[in-house]
Amino acid sequence: MQEMARAALVPPAATGRIATILGKLQRSYLHTFLTTIVSATMCLHNFECRAQSEAFAATTKTASRTLVAVTISKEVQEVNVLLTATNWLGHFVKDLNQSDVRILDNGRPAERITYFQSQTNLPLRVGILIDASASVTNRFKFEQKSAAAFLQRVLRPGSDLAMLVGFNERPRLIRGLTDHHDLVAQGMKQFLPEGETAIYDAVAFACQELAKLRDSQPTRRALILITDGDDNRSGLSLQQAVEAALRSETIIYVLSTNPEYSLSLGDAGEKKMKELAEATGGRLLRAATDDNVSRAFSKIQHELRNQYAIGYKPPSARPDGLFHRLVVLGPKRLRLFHRQGYYASK
Repeated sequence: MQEMARAALVPPAATGRIATILGKLQRSYLHTFLTTIVSATMCLHNFECRAQSEAFAATTKTASRTLVAVTISKEVQEVNVLLTATNWLGHFVKDLNQSDVRILDNGRPAERITYFQSQTNLPLRVGILIDASASVTNRFKFEQKSAAAFLQRVLRPGSDLAMLVGFNERPRLIRGLTDHHDLVAQGMKQFLPEGETAIYDAVAFACQELAKLRDSQPTRRALILITDGDDNRSGLSLQQAVEAALRSETIIYVLSTNPEYSLSLGDAGEKKMKELAEATGGRLLRAATDDNVSRAFSKIQHELRNQYAIGYKPPSARPDGLFHRLVVLGPKRLRLFHRQGYYASK
């Protein structure tokens, strides 16, 4: 009865207006709710798009920097040169500066010197190449002993590496590259002198072995060849041996076992060994007696520790695969030893 009374108090027209108002309110709330949902979705989408855009931009910038770095590293070519300077008495000159030297690459001045380091401590990669043919039988044991003593003095464990190659008709790797001089010394006892002599084949073989080591930093490669210089078996020529050394950036020191009063055959062999050594920046040293051998190894040891390491950018930065003749000019009073050139590998 009370509900009927209250209903009776509300006119029918008022009831219609109330219903209309309630409907509008419901639609308004629904519209607001839907608008909020859509706005939130769009914001999230925009945030994700913006994040993706920023990430893509960062990735693009990183990729761009990477591509630029790779391009630069491929375009820039640097040539490394080891230089030995002596005065007229044969003493090492240790006080040269970058301004004292001038580099000519195929007759043209180097674009710029990129580094100049005196008394270099660059890691050493050295090969002992011993003639084990019948012609050196009388000197063989002392040569082994002197080579072992040299390695003990010059090899720095953890930095330098040495290997041993013996040869007669063919070369043989007795001990691969190691920083343990005693292992190389033990390897010297594994072969006896016999047979003929293939010097040029052995030089090319040893240079290839040194070149197999891919160092991440600049190093020095040196080959110490102990022989009488009488090649009677090689398939390669002297020039091919020189090329193998230049391509592997290896300096060759030749210790000649010929006595100073040797006959014409020994003289002819020494001339070729002198050419082989000097073309690579090394030299021919006398090693006919025990004292000669000891002094020769001592000279090499001091020279390896008193070299200048020089890097330069050539006048033409594009590698052409050809041989480039190299000349280093310095004070007139000095003698400068360096390799005669290099091959600009493509």
